Amino acid sequence: MKKPNYYSLLKTAMENGTVEFVRDIPRVVPITQLTHDMRMNYNTLSKRLLDPSRLTLADLQRLATLLGVDSSELHRKVVRELKGKR
Repeated sequence: MKKPNYYSLLKTAMENGTVEFVRDIPRVVPITQLTHDMRMNYNTLSKRLLDPSRLTLADLQRLATLLGVDSSELHRKVVRELKGKR
């Protein structure tokens, strides 16, 4: 059985606006898959996705690499999300 390519689905969802916030990423990619591919602890990644101000540049770079996008795009998305929380 072929494994689904979660990251191409996530990239498409981010481009068409289905996934607007970082906290919505686990709706497309299971958090266990993310933790494995990003080589992060489950609890750490969960907290960082719920509060994007905790994401590091290295985290954004890893996620951008998995998605096949420029890390500056993700950075802008996180900054917009944080500005919207104020």
